[in-house]
Amino acid sequence: MMMVQQSAPLVNLPLFIAPELAEIERLQTERNILRQRIHALRPHCHKRVELEARLRLVTAQQLALSAEIGRQH
Repeated sequence: MMMVQQSAPLVNLPLFIAPELAEIERLQTERNILRQRIHALRPHCHKRVELEARLRLVTAQQLALSAEIGRQH
């Protein structure tokens, strides 16, 4: 009797989500840079407030992209 090996569906291969994974990594790098810049500023500095807002936006983008990948697979 010949055994048939089941292969994983093609949509689950990392190759097909490589652009999304690269974008998530880019967003994570941007978040790390923003956190470093925020840490160096005074707590109520206007620039810090702007960077914190940008950090929230980048984090939301990263989470949305991660959720989209999760829904696709």
